[in-house]
Amino acid sequence: MGSRPTGRRHVRLFAAGVLSALLLLGLQASAALAGTLTNVTWTPSNLQNQATNVTYAFSFRTATAGTIASVTLTVPNGTAGTIAVGTVYGLGAGTVALASNTITYTVTTPVSVVANIPIYLSFTGLTNRITAGPVTSTVTTRTSAPATIDSGTSNSVTFGPTPTVVTVTLLQTLTFTNDTSAFSLVVDPTGTANSMSQVVTLGVQTNASSGYTLAASHTGLSRTSPAYTIADVSSGPGTGVGTFPTTGYGTQATLTHPTDAAATMASGLSSSDWVGFPASPATFFSSTGSTGATADTFAMTIQVQVGYDVPAGSYTDTITYVATPSY
Repeated sequence: MGSRPTGRRHVRLFAAGVLSALLLLGLQASAALAGTLTNVTWTPSNLQNQATNVTYAFSFRTATAGTIASVTLTVPNGTAGTIAVGTVYGLGAGTVALASNTITYTVTTPVSVVANIPIYLSFTGLTNRITAGPVTSTVTTRTSAPATIDSGTSNSVTFGPTPTVVTVTLLQTLTFTNDTSAFSLVVDPTGTANSMSQVVTLGVQTNASSGYTLAASHTGLSRTSPAYTIADVSSGPGTGVGTFPTTGYGTQATLTHPTDAAATMASGLSSSDWVGFPASPATFFSSTGSTGATADTFAMTIQVQVGYDVPAGSYTDTITYVATPSY
């Protein structure tokens, strides 16, 4: 009778040890998945102690692919105010709260991102702390669990009692141009006139520090009665073909970027190959920095070629461009 309690106690101790080991392994695995955010910056609009109606702006780049449900950003002890969402780039709409010296931005619909995506968040209505001195912010992206995806530390910000506050607002600007709003081609499958093309020149100029993307999509070059669609030469800008098919519809492009060394074309276009327009927006051109004083220009040669297999008639298509800055 006296030995039985001792045996049960050993079982309980062994089980507790296994559970602790499993928990430790789980924590180690979770920590291994977390990456370090890059280019983490924190910019208050006013550095004076107890200044009110201050905007805190944060920017960073992701390190790990994941679905971001929220972002936490630490602020100094004593930070107060009626916080509100300012400007958001890289994530969808959401709500914000300030509690326990932490700003939490909760994304209404969690967003799946890949690595090296620039994100910008700003929050208004804040009141700076009373104490002077330097402080940094720890920014953390989280899943809905919540679990940490990436984390990083910002630059040091120094609050002071009597600063000279200089505020310069530089407007965020992107200009997109398209020199051809519509064009018509007449194509005859009899030899020399079976292939026709039109050059459309697009331009992007922006001061977005993290660059931009220029995406395109289309409705399809088709007729309605009887229904027929001329096939795209490829599925989109990531897939290029060196030789234009006997029957097909697509584009090739050249890029001119006098002051923007970071501008690039999609992989399918990079060898002067032909690509098709996709049904959903896909990136044809992009940059990781501002364009500078001169716009990036893209001369797109849009071409259609037909054989006798294509029914005669009037075919129409609508190409839509979407230029998106990353501040």
